[in-house]
This record gives sequence, structure tokens and C-alpha cells, in this order.
Amino acid sequence: MPMYVQPDGNTTTREKFTDFYINWPLPSNANEEYRKLFLAHQRLLKLLCDHPAMDPNRQQTYNTPANSKNKVYFMWDFVGRTFALLSNTQVINPANPSGKEWVDIMLRGTMAHSLIVDTTGRLEQQNRAVGYHDDEGVEFSDEIKRLAPTLSGIEVP
Repeated sequence: MPMYVQPDGNTTTREKFTDFYINWPLPSNANEEYRKLFLAHQRLLKLLCDHPAMDPNRQQTYNTPANSKNKVYFMWDFVGRTFALLSNTQVINPANPSGKEWVDIMLRGTMAHSLIVDTTGRLEQQNRAVGYHDDEGVEFSDEIKRLAPTLSGIEVP
């Protein structure tokens, strides 16, 4: 397994960051639970990056403040940061994931799932509370909503 080194956030676009994450190899010793979460995060990260609401942000460097701080951008960032922890085999043992970092990954997956499928406007409220007002007309695609439960380890047809 290669050593985990992220691209430079000052020079790498969000699109290239996403490509880096979705091309990161699944560890060959991964158990089934780890494998499912690893692949779920990769799939959702790609779908979030490709969402039209990411158009204003996709070609910006990772460290540049986003042009549109909408709920898709927020979830792209949240899922990406979770995947960064999940894929770091110096922190998580894919053959036997455990410990506080694993619990954090599981909780973050459940939170992401909950926020994506929520119909009460909780994510939009959180964005407005910190001064982000770019959610008007932004909705997650049906495919993103359908796959969101996989972030919690729930299989979908």
C-alpha cells in the first residue's frame, strides 16, 4: 500500500482532489465493513463533485474559499475529509478497523447520511447560521440520496 500523502491544497483543484481520492486503491487486506465504507465514500464524493452546484467551486484550489458555499459543497468537503481519515492506513487498520478514529468515521458517515436525506432543512439552517446563503434551489440528486445510506454501512439495491 502506498504511503498516504494528500495533494497540495494550495495548487490542486477540488476536482483533482476528488480524482486523487476516488483513485486511491482499496487496501488488499480490507475487511468487508471497511471495504463497503471505503467504496461508498469514493462513490458519493465523485457524485458530489460532479453535481451542478459544485460548478463554481470545482476548478478552484482546495484551499481557496469556495465561490458557492452551498450544501453540496459542504457535504463534498465533509465526505472528503472523512475519506481522508478512512484511507489513511497509518491511522486505520483496514483488516481490523477499530479505535476512536474508526468510531469517528462511523459517526461522520451516519451524520452525512442523515444530512443528505433530511427533508426538514437542517443542513440549510446550519449553513445560514454561519453566514452561507447559497442553498436556494440546490437539491441533492436522486442518486446521491439513494446512495447516502451506504455512508452508514447500509446496503442499497
